[in-house]
Amino acid sequence: MLHLARRNWHYLVGGVLAMIGCAAFEGVQFSAIVPLADRIFTNKAIVLPTGLPPFLVQYAAQLNATDRYVLFYGVIFLIPIFYVIKGGFVYLRGLLMNTLAHRSVMDVRGDLFRKYQELSMDFYSQKRQGELMSRITNDSGSIGNAISYGLTDIFYQTILAVMFVGIALTISWKMLVLVLIVFPINGWFIYAIGKTIKKQSIQSQEAMADLNSKLVETNQGVLIVKAFSREKHEIDRFDEINKKLYRAIIKGVRRSLILSPVTEVLAALAVIAIFWMGGRYVLEGKMSFGVFALFLTSVISIQRPIKKLAEVYNINQQALASSKRVYDFLDWKPQIEDVPNVVEAHAPTQMIRFNDVSLKYDKEQPAFIIKNFTHDFEIGRMTALVGPTGCGKTTIMNMILRFYDADSGVVSFDEQNIKDVSVLSLRRHIGLVTQDMVLFNESIRENLRYGKLDATDKEVLEAARQAMALEFIERMPEGLDTVIGDRGMKLSGGQKQRLCIARAILKSPRILLLDEATSALDPQSEYMVQQALDNLMKDRTVIVIAHRLSTIRHADCILVMEKGEIVQKGVHDELLKTSELYAKLASYHFNQ
Repeated sequence: MLHLARRNWHYLVGGVLAMIGCAAFEGVQFSAIVPLADRIFTNKAIVLPTGLPPFLVQYAAQLNATDRYVLFYGVIFLIPIFYVIKGGFVYLRGLLMNTLAHRSVMDVRGDLFRKYQELSMDFYSQKRQGELMSRITNDSGSIGNAISYGLTDIFYQTILAVMFVGIALTISWKMLVLVLIVFPINGWFIYAIGKTIKKQSIQSQEAMADLNSKLVETNQGVLIVKAFSREKHEIDRFDEINKKLYRAIIKGVRRSLILSPVTEVLAALAVIAIFWMGGRYVLEGKMSFGVFALFLTSVISIQRPIKKLAEVYNINQQALASSKRVYDFLDWKPQIEDVPNVVEAHAPTQMIRFNDVSLKYDKEQPAFIIKNFTHDFEIGRMTALVGPTGCGKTTIMNMILRFYDADSGVVSFDEQNIKDVSVLSLRRHIGLVTQDMVLFNESIRENLRYGKLDATDKEVLEAARQAMALEFIERMPEGLDTVIGDRGMKLSGGQKQRLCIARAILKSPRILLLDEATSALDPQSEYMVQQALDNLMKDRTVIVIAHRLSTIRHADCILVMEKGEIVQKGVHDELLKTSELYAKLASYHFNQ
């Protein structure tokens, strides 16, 4: 917890000082029991045990010499002042510690989100979206709760416990020993229960991640769920996960609740022992009732912070489970990183070269996704990748973007290995349009500006015009300011695809990667967008994956791929005659 709060340490220091102020005034309130019980209400002398510090003996003598009515009105006058001052410290303590907690949670969430952006695509292929969401919502929230309540009570309740022990120790160390015998027993029990709570919390967090994953998965697939009438099926699956989470939480609750009655029973035994010894001191005149009452109240009060610390221990065990998940994630190393002394990438002027490139997604498996791939993608030329599903076409594009690095071989811009340039500068030269039409729940203007954040409205409108999107944008009531909904749900498939193309056009990249970029367009729009893309191809390298013949029949070079390898190269008319695989693909997939 302290490590997570380290960036906001000044709030912690202020909070601890406020806690010391609260504890000091609470101690003053308790000490008022002595004059109230002995001098004011019973008009008897305060009798202290032998062996106390001289200043306490002198203070007691002064109280004994003071008129009880003076003490009475003095107490009435001072108590409200003490409560006002203590209230100020309580306010400061709560404000500073809650600020510490929420700023720390903000920092953790920021760290997690930054980590999301840093990680390579291999990480996202292994993790569920709901699990990632759980890290940034539930886990960070649990940590915040531990800081705002747990960390506060660790300091405050410890200060209180030390103060009460100090008061009791000053009065009678023999009676205090009877109490302290109980603490190790209590501590062992708290520790034993805490270990099981931590284990249970890990199970709860994992169950919560499963629940979040199910929510995200079902929400994204709602169209299929309803189309296949699988609402009941999804409800049953959700109920199963929900019950698993419930059972994990209840197990933790059962273990937490047992602590309170056990600590209370042990405390009662200690109080009985004190009554036995302290009561005899009062009856024998070795101690006044007020002093005994202060000792008894202090001992009883010790149980409050001890009990609270037991609860804090449980909170922190839960937070430890969450923080472990958070740090496991923050410690994850991205596979794609800039090397030392990295340089800026320059736009290729000759070619993008693949030289004997091979790649596995799963290093434990023998099968290669890309195997001995060698080809020069020339500048100003359009190269099409065709082949059956799973042959590695999209992987080639992903390697150009450095979403994945080759296990062997070299990918280079001209003669510059792309591993030697910064990832950001590399991707600055590349525009991507995929069949997965990713748009954000923002205005059309902001979605298009994703390709160029400082683009003017004139540039945005020109890109929309070239992508054949301007016509439907102008028909919308708010034009460029129209908010398109989550993943562009308010738009048709063709409209969404045209916005994605406009976004790539606005970036004006040197390299265009088109993965089924025109798959959702009607023939007329596809033809007009293709004309715009033809203009963009000048002095640029264009790599396209398509299942429509019209998209690639005029490509300068077509690579026919199978099982991660190039099995044939050529142009459309040539390949129809020389490649049986291409002819078959053209027949079935290209509507040939």
